[in-house]
Formats: sequence, structure tokens, C-alpha cells
Amino acid sequence: LLFFDQAGCVGCHAVSGESNEMFSDFQQHVIGVPQIAPAVTNSVFDGAGSNEDFGLEQVTGNPDDRYMFRTSPLRNMAVQASFFHNGSFTSIEGAVRHHLDVFASARAYSPDQLDEDLGGPLGPIEPVLARVDPLLAEPIELNDDEIEQIVVFLRDALLDPRARPENLMKLIPSEVRSGRPVMVFEEPAAVASEDPD
Repeated sequence: LLFFDQAGCVGCHAVSGESNEMFSDFQQHVIGVPQIAPAVTNSVFDGAGSNEDFGLEQVTGNPDDRYMFRTSPLRNMAVQASFFHNGSFTSIEGAVRHHLDVFASARAYSPDQLDEDLGGPLGPIEPVLARVDPLLAEPIELNDDEIEQIVVFLRDALLDPRARPENLMKLIPSEVRSGRPVMVFEEPAAVASEDPD
């Protein structure tokens, strides 16, 4: 009920029409995600300091699309290692709390929880916040219990038990017909240690 009403999540994480119950409107929004410019990367960053990600503008060339990113579907979030287009948050709760007050969250953000190779300098946040979607312009008031209820809904109710790492890791072949090396995938320790019950 919180997801569909008081918290306003369904405003972007839609479950009707073209979303086909994927919990995404598949539209582009600016939600104040902190600008991370990793110290080691093969990506080209935007802006005067080469420390910004202009998002959809990189594709369209339209400055009105700056900092816009597509709403992510929410199915199987429990097996994700990080959240948002750049992985700036590493927990479902952190991602939820960011949505509740994007201005306070973005201004207080620190990349300390990220792996060292992702923890480069932060890009400017005020230009991002100047374009925040009107749906997130005002803080959303929820208490800790209500936040936990949303986290449990996202983590548990939207998880297909077949999508757990222990099931998916079994599908990785030990060898391929071409004889080329098989990619190595790391199972997130936090996900692997969670008890699905």
C-alpha cells in the first residue's frame, strides 16, 4: 500500500500499460543520483571537469535531456549488487532513502561504501538537482518502519526464487565450444549469505 500510495513509488515504477508489471514506466527521469567519476574507467565523462554523466543527452544531443536516465525495473532487486545507472548505492534501503529526499541524500553522499576502483571524485551535484523530476521535488515523509516495509516488498516480494545466485551460477558453463576462456562471475557475498526464508 505504501508503494502504490503514500510513498508515490508507482509514479515512475509503473505496473500497468506498457510496463507489463515490470515496475517501470520505461521513461527518462532526473532523480538526483550522485555523479561518480571512477578513477579507473573506459567511459567518457561529460562536463568541464570530465566528471559528469549527462545521461540521455549523450544519445539525443538535446541539452533538455541532461541527467535523465530510464526508470529501472524492480524485479529481482535482491540479487543486484548496486543500484542506479552508476551503482552509487549498494543497498536497497540506501536507494529507497535516496528517493525519499533526493536533495539531502545527494548533497550528503559519500562514495565510501563503493569498491576502491569506483570511488573516484564526485562530480558537481547542484546542476543535477536543478533538474530533478517534479515527482521528487518535495521530501516524502515515511518513518523507519514504513521504509523497512518498502525494502522488504522490493527485496522479497519481487524476487523470483529461481533468480538467486546459487541457481544462476550453475548455468555458467565450465567450457565453451570455441575453446575460448569462460568469463568469471563473482557471486556477491552479501547476496550469497542471505537466507531466502
